[in-house]
Amino acid sequence: MFGELNLSEEVLKLLNQIAVKGAYIFIAIAFFIVIQRITASLINSSKQKLEGRPGISGISVSFWLSFLYYVIVIVAFLGALRIAGISYTSILAGVSITGLIVGLATQNILSNLFAGMMILAQKPFDIGDSVTVGNYTGTVKAINVLTTTIETLERLEITMPNKMVVDGAIVNNTKSPTRMWNFSFYVDCWEKYPDIKAHIVDILKADERVLEDPIVFGELTEKGVRITMRAIVETSQLVAMSRETQDHIIDLLAEMGCKPLGVTEITIQGLE
Repeated sequence: MFGELNLSEEVLKLLNQIAVKGAYIFIAIAFFIVIQRITASLINSSKQKLEGRPGISGISVSFWLSFLYYVIVIVAFLGALRIAGISYTSILAGVSITGLIVGLATQNILSNLFAGMMILAQKPFDIGDSVTVGNYTGTVKAINVLTTTIETLERLEITMPNKMVVDGAIVNNTKSPTRMWNFSFYVDCWEKYPDIKAHIVDILKADERVLEDPIVFGELTEKGVRITMRAIVETSQLVAMSRETQDHIIDLLAEMGCKPLGVTEITIQGLE
């Protein structure tokens, strides 16, 4: 009887310890989640207020607010561990067992962190700029401690490591105030080439967005006459000008009874 009583007391004591430990763990998790969400909300609010202000770099705001977010979250995580009663000594002991894995992860983190600082220092682009990085072209939406985010014309959000950004060529499609529009296509009516050329020149010269005299020339090929146009345009007007000019050319060819055989080249080049 006394043995059963002692056993019950031990069970109750164990259950009480588990309940207390569970309560501390629950409080620790709740503490971390609350701090993380409040921090994320404040960071996003501050980002919206600061970005776009004159004299304030968008990438500086994005990077340092991201850095501050990670610092606060890490501190909150360490605080949550203390609330849960988990000692840092035991954590370090566990880390030493998996030191190789942690070392590789830390190396990647530091590489992306330093790459982000390089972007911040050199400022090859800013928030809102159109850039080409590797195989991706889009608008810069954010640069964080470890990653850079761009949005493509197809509304796809691409998030890439900062190291990937600085390791390759960065083409800023927005930085140059003017750009060269280069467009080529084939037609099957070579005998009408002089009239087509004259009309295209008139179309380009009548467009106020074309800043200098345009260049239009043709080349005889096995596929037909290849007509090439080149014009200097303000960067902000480039896309609209390109689309409208192509519409005019399609209408022109239809009026003259010519059939376009296909576009061979559309390139847009920046000017110094």
